[in-house]
Amino acid sequence: MKDTPIHPKPITTVLGIHHATLVVSDLARARRFYAPTGLIPCELEVWQQSLPNSPAAALLLKAPNGCLELRACSTNTEAKPLPVIGPGITHACFQAPAQSSLYRQLIAGGADPVSVGEPPIDLNGAGVRYAYARDPDGAMFEVEELDEPRFTGPIWLAHIALATPDIDRAVLFYSQLLGVQPYSRVNKIVGPRFDEVTGLSSVRIRAAWFNVGNMVLEFWEFVQPRTPSHAVNRSQNQVGYDEFAIEVADLSWELNRLEGLGLSSETATVAGAGISEARFRDPDGNEFTLVQTTEDAETRVALFQPMHWLPAPAWPVV
Repeated sequence: MKDTPIHPKPITTVLGIHHATLVVSDLARARRFYAPTGLIPCELEVWQQSLPNSPAAALLLKAPNGCLELRACSTNTEAKPLPVIGPGITHACFQAPAQSSLYRQLIAGGADPVSVGEPPIDLNGAGVRYAYARDPDGAMFEVEELDEPRFTGPIWLAHIALATPDIDRAVLFYSQLLGVQPYSRVNKIVGPRFDEVTGLSSVRIRAAWFNVGNMVLEFWEFVQPRTPSHAVNRSQNQVGYDEFAIEVADLSWELNRLEGLGLSSETATVAGAGISEARFRDPDGNEFTLVQTTEDAETRVALFQPMHWLPAPAWPVV
């Protein structure tokens, strides 16, 4: 009888992705636009973010497995849509049952298609069809319509997507941050169907996916056309995806761990409304926060549903 292998315990307290933040020009309009997704507004959870110059009103839209935060700046917003190829946080992905026709509902509500041909696009005959579009502010989103969803309900926040000029550097950084390796990597994504989904010609992509428990972090490096190599440098009032939040069980412990890896928080820890957070930048310049919640918070990763059908997070490599 073989001995059962003993795996090392995870070396982080990462629990999952709490939310992604989308800066909008009009909070009420954005709420109306995203209503067909079935995301549930958290009426009691309007946050004041820890931004040094521009306090913001915000509203969380809740899926079974995570949240999308809509944030309206107190100053005039800047319309500067991020290209498909990035660099930066390009989109959030909504998964929905095919019969909901979510993509067509959002187009009817004012979305501008990015994908060409006849979206949503069937990439491989696996019962999933894909489409990119932009909301009224120009922020991109993805819809994946599934013939046989593995989740219940009208909506699932499948992933947060980042486009990077150096996927190897990004994978190394996020492996250290999350304590796990990607569950999948592909070095050559090509073909006319991917051209249709992205709205680009002769596209070639390298990709990696991290299972963060309740959601996926997706990384694409566009080789053709190439993702620009300049650092991400968003203004606080620029519309689009501004940051994402990773929930941890012990924020102080994580701050010490990351300092040991040479990564320091850009701001002092801010606490309030059942949540504490610290702000960071990755090597590309993308902002993310580490957050710790208490029972006073209405939304917590502990209350979200996991993506149990994905390969389990790999054991730590750092």
